[in-house]
Amino acid sequence: MCDQHLSRRDFLRLGALTVGGIALAGCRGDQIVKVTATPSATTQGAPAAQPVPTLAPGVFADTLFVNGKIVTMDASDSVAQAIAIKDGLILRTGTTDAIRAHAGANTKVIDLRGKTLTPGIIDTHNHLSVLGLVGPLYIDINPPAVRTLAELQAKIAEAVAKKPKGEWVIAQGFISFEGRNPEKRDLDPVSPNHPVMLINQGGHVGTVNSYALKLANVTASTPNPKYGMFGRDAKGEPNGVLVNHSAMDIFRKLWANLMTPQIYDAAITSPQPKFAAVGVTTFCDNNARGLDRMKAYFDAGRNHKMTIRGAIMNTIEYYPELAGRADKVKAMQYEDDYMRLRGYKFLVDGAVAAMHTHEPHKGMAWDIATWEPRALNEAVKTLHAAGFQCSFHVIGDAAVDMALDAIEGAQKANPRADARHRIEHAVLNTDRALKRTKDLGVIVSTQPQGIRLLGDYFREILGEERAKRIIPTRTWLDLGVPLCLSSDSPTLPWYSPQVTLAGALARVTGSNQVIAPDQCLTFKEAIRAHTVTSAYALFQEKIKGSLEPGKMADVIVWTEDPYALAWQQLYNTTIELTMVGGKVVYQKS
Repeated sequence: MCDQHLSRRDFLRLGALTVGGIALAGCRGDQIVKVTATPSATTQGAPAAQPVPTLAPGVFADTLFVNGKIVTMDASDSVAQAIAIKDGLILRTGTTDAIRAHAGANTKVIDLRGKTLTPGIIDTHNHLSVLGLVGPLYIDINPPAVRTLAELQAKIAEAVAKKPKGEWVIAQGFISFEGRNPEKRDLDPVSPNHPVMLINQGGHVGTVNSYALKLANVTASTPNPKYGMFGRDAKGEPNGVLVNHSAMDIFRKLWANLMTPQIYDAAITSPQPKFAAVGVTTFCDNNARGLDRMKAYFDAGRNHKMTIRGAIMNTIEYYPELAGRADKVKAMQYEDDYMRLRGYKFLVDGAVAAMHTHEPHKGMAWDIATWEPRALNEAVKTLHAAGFQCSFHVIGDAAVDMALDAIEGAQKANPRADARHRIEHAVLNTDRALKRTKDLGVIVSTQPQGIRLLGDYFREILGEERAKRIIPTRTWLDLGVPLCLSSDSPTLPWYSPQVTLAGALARVTGSNQVIAPDQCLTFKEAIRAHTVTSAYALFQEKIKGSLEPGKMADVIVWTEDPYALAWQQLYNTTIELTMVGGKVVYQKS
């Protein structure tokens, strides 16, 4: 086997290479993809890919995949039979005969036997560390573990029996029971001597028992926190329900000491094999709250505990937090191919039931934003001027407009090309907002699979006409908006990209109603949004997202050809093998 190690820097130093009459000998591998720098419509905003180079004789690969369907996702959507990988990078794709020329004595040759190989999935919006807290810290009350109030009470009773009196019990994952959120009256009978906090599946609503309310000194006379609210009964007494992070954080502070470095370490490392098993090779934790969590992520990178690649968005909750935040993050920051800070996140509104809309809806609250517009504008302007990417949690149309106003104001104050600011979810949009999203160069990261879980609820609280406007994936693509698909796990209960992709194809609710079928995507469009454009959203389109020479060898092999499956079949299809940087990190037994 050739002992020459190829980096992206010296990938082409094997010999002179000419593409389109341009001599590229000695160029860095990450320059190869710059023959044309103009984004094409087919790549949804990512630079176009390069022709396959001719390599010098005697260059032997570490791994060959042959006799397969290699979907490169380059600008031409070319399909090959085989792919060669060396030193964690892609050497080339081509016919099986051509690629076999790179087989040396120590090359591993994998016969795909016709199976489909694609770029690894890039999940631009999830909460990996929250998923990882279920078990080490949080009790799992996600369906199907808990489906009824009786099952919830039994789960809490079991947990308190194992803890000394006065110790916190924290559980994550409820949706609703009997058409409502659980309240203190549901928890008190099984937890009279322990403080209990439940966090709903979406992460923006919680419930505490009377013991916890007493610890926090929250009573009938306690005003609602800014940007949030306490649920109350007919007499004005707190019923234990907490809406938005400002209300939930009052109680989180009381058990913050439980978030030890060991817990954080487990939270970050334990979900990675799960992600790898479903084909995710890069994730972005889009709500890395607090400096402790940031440090834990950087430490995971520094200590080589990342088996898949990660990026993080640090959440700015309130304007005063901005002072000195970038300096504090920089002091602890670690960055390599497996871990990096991507930017900063703003929560502009809250849960679906409390989404900020221009017109009333029938959820909990429609007129609560979690930022004052002026403070949001100033914070975004500051981070934008410093060169950071900003990301905005927005569900309602009023929240979307607040985010776009902040981005537009920042660009007017400090014009900056290629800022790639992002809006997350963007469930409800006005027609004007859709056009502004395109005009401002804003990226959308959304989750159409959420329609399966929440589509009927959207119809209930928004009405049929507004519900038809939710998550307009086809409109975004037609406008030329860079569109990413993502899991939002565990806010949504699936970390599997197969479910996300199926949701983009079908838009079917839990009651089997189809919402806005004209907004459905093809599989080809959906998977590009989960690979190519997602790499673009992370400023990594030159090194990942498609299978081209010099890019990272992050690839997955599908058990079935996903391009040939109906959406119902996509839900259950599996991954045969996942490779990150040329190393197999998952293989189906």
